[in-house]
Amino acid sequence: MFSPVKVFTAALALCTVAVQAQPTFTKVFSGLLGFDDMATIDGPFGARALYTFTGGNLTDSNTGALAGTFLTAGGGDLGIASMNNGMFYANIRGILQWTDGTYAYLEAVGSGAFTGTVANTYLHVETNSSTYSGLETQFLFMDINVTTMPNVIGIYALN
Repeated sequence: MFSPVKVFTAALALCTVAVQAQPTFTKVFSGLLGFDDMATIDGPFGARALYTFTGGNLTDSNTGALAGTFLTAGGGDLGIASMNNGMFYANIRGILQWTDGTYAYLEAVGSGAFTGTVANTYLHVETNSSTYSGLETQFLFMDINVTTMPNVIGIYALN
């Protein structure tokens, strides 16, 4: 036979939720990234932005040293400015040349309010640099201040 105390204790144990620690991030790079508004394509979800890179750089957030330069060829933003909710869905791909002479492919996908100041993106990195190859297995995000030109960016790694 179940006593009310045992039933209550069992129910309480089932309802207890473990408190999860909030993730923390460390800024690993800061920089500038220029875009040139090439054109837009109106479509069923909004206006597809066609932006090309005009250049930019990344600096190491710890040392302030130049880490790499964004190449103008082979990249840009093909995001959508949504007609439905006023959000901009970034879809950025680009090539970075590290100061050691190697290259990186960067892919950033995310969103931000079209009238806001910052778009937040998940950042994927592929590189042949022995110095920066650890970025390939880290969870990274990039914020882009869209009110400045060139855009001020920050890249953060999950601790």
